[in-house]
Amino acid sequence: MKIAVVGIDFPLGKKNISDDRLDKLKDLFHSPKVTFIQIEFQDSTHTKDADAILCEKSAKLDLILQDLEIIENRIIEEQNKDLFLRCKQALEKEIILNEVPLSQDEAKLLLNLNLATLKPTAFLDKENLAPVPEIIRLVYTACGMTSFFTVNEKELRAWAIKKGVTAYEAAGTIHSDIQRGFIKAEVVGYEDLIKSGGLNQAKAKGLVRLEDKGYMVRDGDLLQIRFSR
Repeated sequence: MKIAVVGIDFPLGKKNISDDRLDKLKDLFHSPKVTFIQIEFQDSTHTKDADAILCEKSAKLDLILQDLEIIENRIIEEQNKDLFLRCKQALEKEIILNEVPLSQDEAKLLLNLNLATLKPTAFLDKENLAPVPEIIRLVYTACGMTSFFTVNEKELRAWAIKKGVTAYEAAGTIHSDIQRGFIKAEVVGYEDLIKSGGLNQAKAKGLVRLEDKGYMVRDGDLLQIRFSR
């Protein structure tokens, strides 16, 4: 995940998302390796190809003007003129495009234009900045992301997925071969796992479930994907 930083003096590069749950799971499973989710922060020249934006409040207008120029050029075209006029009117009122109601087709069309204010954006006040780990978590949440965990004898790992993702889609995040051969997902929630004191204890209490492809993964789920090779 790549985040463009606009108007804020923020350390660039790849940063781990701190997650206290991983520390507790490491102790529980005695994992030799722990892999955190990472976000890469880039400078403001990357707003068009970033997945999301971290922006100082007073720099919001810069993003709006950038998008307004693109939209005004599109209005000249006859096709989808009504959509672009709506976007122009919103931007002129300093309403960012991700707050404008759009149909699925309209959103798909606009996504092709790499509009900055259509991307998930976290606005901050540089006079009252939170600690860096808190800002990283804020951006992650603003992107509509959630986390699940996997564990084996070699590694405990956190994975980033969009909220509302299915077990089948989560399997693809791990590896395309696992998704292709998906049979079932063995699932236990983080709280149930910790309270039980281990995976075997959670199984004994009936807290570990077998779920199909369509199961919506919840934040903190521990997944073990059963798949055919």
